Amino acid sequence: MLSLPPLFLLLHIIVTLVLSARIIHRRLHVSTTLLWIILLSIFPVGGPIFYFFFGSHSLGRKRTKTGWAIRQYYQRDFGIGKRRMSRDDLPVSDYLQDLSWMLSVQTGFFPTAGNWHKLYSEARPLVDAIIRDVDAAHSSVYLEFYIVQAKGMIVELLEALERAARRGVDVRLMVDDFGGRPFHRGEWSTRLEEAGVDVVRSLSVNPVKAFSKRTDLRNHRKLIVIDQDIGYTGSFNLTDPEKFKEGEGFGEWVDVMLRLEGHIVSSLSCLFNTDYIFDSTGMDYTEADLEELRDDGTDAPVFKHGSAMQLVPSGPEMQRSVIHELITAAIFAARTSVCVVTPYFVPDETIQLALTSAARRGVRVRLIVPKDVDSVMARHAGEATFDELVKAGVEVYRFTDGMLHTKIVTVDEEVTLIGTANVDMRSFYLNLEMTLVVYGSAFGEEIARLLETYVAGSEMLDPQLWEQRGRVLRWKEAVLRLASPLL
Repeated sequence: MLSLPPLFLLLHIIVTLVLSARIIHRRLHVSTTLLWIILLSIFPVGGPIFYFFFGSHSLGRKRTKTGWAIRQYYQRDFGIGKRRMSRDDLPVSDYLQDLSWMLSVQTGFFPTAGNWHKLYSEARPLVDAIIRDVDAAHSSVYLEFYIVQAKGMIVELLEALERAARRGVDVRLMVDDFGGRPFHRGEWSTRLEEAGVDVVRSLSVNPVKAFSKRTDLRNHRKLIVIDQDIGYTGSFNLTDPEKFKEGEGFGEWVDVMLRLEGHIVSSLSCLFNTDYIFDSTGMDYTEADLEELRDDGTDAPVFKHGSAMQLVPSGPEMQRSVIHELITAAIFAARTSVCVVTPYFVPDETIQLALTSAARRGVRVRLIVPKDVDSVMARHAGEATFDELVKAGVEVYRFTDGMLHTKIVTVDEEVTLIGTANVDMRSFYLNLEMTLVVYGSAFGEEIARLLETYVAGSEMLDPQLWEQRGRVLRWKEAVLRLASPLL
């Protein structure tokens, strides 16, 4: 009879082989596959446990299976395909027109013309605008956010939601279970529910669900839809930038948000409705649940000097990493300029190749990241790429006027990606994200002016000084870079 150690060794070999075969069968990136196999081999107990909780990108088979059908239901109901633009009418190059068509086929959301927008880069005017729209709402106010913190000016917004619900407006607030945990446990969640607000935990986390899906998937989307006529999206959480993570040394959080009107708001409605059906019903929905959120029948206005826009949702509910493909393809398409703004920059080899290749062929490539970021691991893993980037000619700026939380990618000032997705593996493969693609030079020029203010508040990385950083820091960057596929 075998003693305990040989039995344990045999069990370890069997578990490692079985899980390794599963990982190989999933056809992940080679670096991710190898890292998982190494972890399973080195850590006989911790490796399998870690893989059990964090190894799968799945939201659960049922959600993946039914998600496309529910999204199509609302896309048909809101006429997303009826008002679509021809790819030949998009004011961009042929390559980017084809890229837009690829996005349409994969997501079901087509570009539409004549959308009006207002860009907000400061929190106070933004919150005031949202409060005005909520106070003027006559039928519905729907919100979906990763974090809600009932402090400072956000209390005023929550009071507006409370007023709206008490006067009979249908108010629904979805907040990620993990990111919004303090809110869900606080008095304001209860207070809003007592006023008639439907407060929903998105992607609820509990030990039972760990058996069927990954436990650290997050709903990172940020959107508001009011009366199906007005929409908001961008990088702004419902937090007061002066109060959020106050005293932690990052400064005020810097974000952007777009107020939208036009047919693009129908796309926001479809996305909210799909997420709401999943999280509010536990996927045990009925036809009545779907009909409750249907289009109200009013036609969206078409603005003569409006912009062409397209919504791109992404996350583990999609068959492919759409946002990763979009960013990579857009950078490879660049002819004159690329600018990437992200708080968490942990690119894979493909994104890094796209950036360095663009710089080497004469495209002006700028990367703007915060100098101080609230994730030490993400910061050092990203900084490990700076050597190669600056050698290729990429201009790296580190923002010093606060915690830059904006997520923007611009290409040739023709195409602008603005939304919730960071340039890291979590946003590409794990989080529910949303990106608004805006086509045309008018919006590109407006964003370019905003980006210049970011550059003015940044320090440009000096390649010679960067080369002089210590060996300990270099080793820390190198080690955390190895872990980047799992970050």
